[in-house]
Amino acid sequence: MGRCVDVGDWHNGGFAPKDAAVSQEDRFVDIEIKLAHQEDLVESLNQMVYQQGRRIDQLEAMVNKLAEHIRNNAQSGPNMVNDRPPHY
Repeated sequence: MGRCVDVGDWHNGGFAPKDAAVSQEDRFVDIEIKLAHQEDLVESLNQMVYQQGRRIDQLEAMVNKLAEHIRNNAQSGPNMVNDRPPHY
């Protein structure tokens, strides 16, 4: 990816004319490789965000059910949670 350039080549923009086509092709290949890696990364992140969104929806549904359960139990009578089971 990173390459050392001979200081004597700086007068030609960093590369000798013969190396210009090869180095430009190498640069395009490097860019295409980086783009492919970034596309994979974006797809992986997108999948992770989708899964987390589904999990958040599940957790919100659970919280709503628990809140409803607590409201229903609070209305059914005081201290129902702290009563001893019948076998005591």
